[in-house]
Amino acid sequence: MPVIALIVLLDEWVKWQALHNLPNESAIIKPEAVVFAIHKNWGIAFDIPFKMPLIILISIVIGAALLWVAARNALSRPIITFAALMIVIGAAGNLYDRLAYGFTVDYIILLGRSAINISDIVIVSGVITLLSASRVRNGIDKCELPE
Repeated sequence: MPVIALIVLLDEWVKWQALHNLPNESAIIKPEAVVFAIHKNWGIAFDIPFKMPLIILISIVIGAALLWVAARNALSRPIITFAALMIVIGAAGNLYDRLAYGFTVDYIILLGRSAINISDIVIVSGVITLLSASRVRNGIDKCELPE
């Protein structure tokens, strides 16, 4: 888990550097597969507009629920704990942005449309791991039917 926390701290440092050194997304003339530029996300995922106090409240509630899931599964299913903590740590990076800047700092522009940061990658990786691990109980895939 310390490695994930270090990755998110690195993300915060990259965001600070990006804010001070990269052009705004609007400066991109010819979109490519991957471009490094600043995109200020004032809403939630996919730039869906939302009031900041509500975003913060929802983030705290979901974070608390994920911490409960992590604690509940710490001994019996550590992969669930790991995945839940990945989501919490990644979300904490984006929550810090919202509190410090008033928006989430995205700096990787994909295909001229989607804007992400390393914290987003950590969150999505955690969600995929959590969903995958939730399908498996005691080494048996829940989707397999007994013969």
